[in-house]
Amino acid sequence: MPDFGELAKSEKKKEAEPIAKFSYDNTPDETDGAMKSFQKRFSRKRSRAQLIAYILLSVAIIVGVVFNPTAVPLYFAMVFCLFGLYYNATDQIRTRKRVIKALEDMNPEEYCCTIYPDSIELETIIKPKVNEVELKIDEEADEEIITPLKTVFKFGEDLLNFSENDESLLLIFNRRQIYCFPKRCLTADQEEIIRDFLIEKLEN
Repeated sequence: MPDFGELAKSEKKKEAEPIAKFSYDNTPDETDGAMKSFQKRFSRKRSRAQLIAYILLSVAIIVGVVFNPTAVPLYFAMVFCLFGLYYNATDQIRTRKRVIKALEDMNPEEYCCTIYPDSIELETIIKPKVNEVELKIDEEADEEIITPLKTVFKFGEDLLNFSENDESLLLIFNRRQIYCFPKRCLTADQEEIIRDFLIEKLEN
């Protein structure tokens, strides 16, 4: 008779086989491009609604000034609208600059992504800066011991979206966090496999 225990173990091992595994890092340009794609997909409607509101308010104020040019409060309202239009038009650019500046001030990070049929595992390795003194946990060790930070996403449980730009494949978590997989770190076969798999899992 067949050993059902061994068969079950074999099936479980097959299910655990990763679809793709790769290491990567992110340049400032790739991070900026990922944020642009995210803003275009998830922030444009809100930004456009605010812009339209400011424009309509500005038109109403201009009409009021035409009919009542001595009404001083209307001029203050116009200045407020002009400031709001400028702030709205440049908000996304300023947000990206703030994030990239914050990342540049942090220690560099490297990542390892493993994609399984039912989940995605991301490991983050935080490296010391070039001019930072490295403290060895074990002085006899040849290399510093670094413990990766692991994040696991489950298909069907976590709110995930897939997007893509010219430089990267993008995994978006909860419409708030972006994980940027640069195409330069993938082979042509890996890129095609990952794209097709994520589209099937997250776009349908």
